[in-house]
Formats: sequence, structure tokens, C-alpha cells
Amino acid sequence: MVVRARREDLVESGRWRGLLLDVTAAPARPGTLVEVTGGGRLQIRQGPTVVLLARLDAAHYHVDHRRLPGYRPVLPPVRSADARRIGGGRAEDRGVRWAYRFADLLTSAGAGPLYPSRWLVQPNAPNLRYVAAYGAVREAADVARRWSELLVDRDAGQLDWYIHGGSGLVLAMRPMSRADDARVKSYRKQVRAGLLPPILLWWVSSLDSYLLLDGHDRLAACLAEAVEPPLMTLTAVVDADEVRRRDAWEVRRHAETTGHIEREISQGTPGAADALVAERRRFAADLVAPRFNPKLTRAWMLPGGVPRWNRVAALTDPVWAADHR
Repeated sequence: MVVRARREDLVESGRWRGLLLDVTAAPARPGTLVEVTGGGRLQIRQGPTVVLLARLDAAHYHVDHRRLPGYRPVLPPVRSADARRIGGGRAEDRGVRWAYRFADLLTSAGAGPLYPSRWLVQPNAPNLRYVAAYGAVREAADVARRWSELLVDRDAGQLDWYIHGGSGLVLAMRPMSRADDARVKSYRKQVRAGLLPPILLWWVSSLDSYLLLDGHDRLAACLAEAVEPPLMTLTAVVDADEVRRRDAWEVRRHAETTGHIEREISQGTPGAADALVAERRRFAADLVAPRFNPKLTRAWMLPGGVPRWNRVAALTDPVWAADHR
């Protein structure tokens, strides 16, 4: 089944920020999805293939994960002619064109994580760790250091939530290719020409991380050339109905709060007038706050529950499974 979605450009302060996709029709289960069961266990599935197992620490300090073989990119390969056609011109214009192109591919292929909701496709990754610290730095040493800390490319490991107050990392869904791999060498030419298509990341809230959905070899090419990779992220965001419900709740809350404060003012309560000014400022600021915040990634219940998860883990890696039962 092909995914159907309405599109809308997200423009803030006169600048294009991303492409909104209101998905109105999609398969009952998307091609790539999160499944959960008891004890903080979850898995990422592509069709019939489980490609990632994870278990949340009981105290929410970290997530243990185990990558499995079999992951397939969710987009068809981008042809060189398309890269030349779409990748030229200003960086901002390229971002718009690639966002539309990726939206076309995601909705036509149906292999990605799209389900009925509002999604944002944007040419940046605001949830990445160290975004504020690194900003627009592009020096080779800083690129290498940044991605050595951001990229998780190992079959088993731990996503720490404690030290940094969250993860904000990028999980490679298959082992990264070497810099001298034939496909990577081809992409390195596109990197040097400034025509490389972005890598595609998907924000998964239950892992507090991005999954590298598409572009493993493109990322490897950028790192081999010590160039910051162009990014495109896919994130489920608050939809229009949720915005209306939240706004209605905020209006009711504001009316009740101001009513209470005004009664305190009439009784001469010290500080009440200042409290009324503060409440009105808070309400005004909330009404103009961004309405496209990430929401929790939808997950489906795992058929077979905990025994099924344990069985897959034991078949994949008995030692890892024994540690995470």
C-alpha cells in the first residue's frame, strides 16, 4: 500500500524550516517500526526481520542495544543524475529540494516508518547531542571528533542517558563501510563536488536517539573526507488536532488562573498584580511557541511478548541475551 500524505511548507520568520507531511493513509503496520513488550524491552522490525533489540534500564539510566543483521535502506539508491539535478545551488535551496525528493521516495516506497500522523522532514537534526557546542563548525578535526562521539557503530553497546541527560546519538543500522569501499569512493567524489544527497535520520523517542535509516555509505564518504554530512531528519510531531486541544486547554487554564489572581488583587494581596502580569506574559509566549515539537514515537505491542523477545535475543547472541533477560 502506498502512503498518502498532504504536504505543507513550514515557514517561520520568513524562512523555510522543513516540510510537513500529514499522513492520511498508510499500511496497518509501517515497513519499519518499533515494537515493545514488558520489562522495558523493545525491538525495531523491518517487515519480518528484527534488526535491533534494546532494553531500557529499570532506573532509566541507559539503554542496552544489540544490532542484528538484515537491515535494508528504506529509500532506493539516488542516481548520480538526480544528485546533480537536485544538489546544485544554495544550501537552503538544496534542503528544500531534497526534502521534497525524500518525501516522494518515502511515500512511494512504503518501506519506512510512516504511519498516520503529522511528520516533519527537515534539513537538520535538533536533537543531536552537542549541537549547541559545535554549531556550524566544519573544521576537519572537529568533524572527526563530533562524529566519533555521535555515531554508534557496534553490534552491541549501551546508550547512556545519565551523564548527558539523554542520548542524542545516531545508531548505524548496519556496519559502516570502509573508506576504500567502491561505493564509498564513488560518494567521496560527490562530497568533493558538493552534490552528495543527505543522510536520512529517524528520531525514535524510546531510544532518545536517531536511527540512520538511509545513507550509511554517504556518511562514510563524508567522514573519509572530513566533511560535515548533509542531514535530513524524519520526526513525528504534534499534529493539528493536538495543537487545537492543547490551545483550548491553555485558554481554560489561563482563564482560571487570571480569575483567581484578579480575586486576589481585589482583596489587596501583595504581589498579585505582578503575578497577573507574569501570567499574561506566559500565556502570550505559549501561544507563539513552536507548534511542531517532537512527540513520542508510536510503538506496537510485540506479538508473543517477552518470551518472543527473549527467544530472538538468545538465537542472536546467547551471552548478550543472558545478561538482559
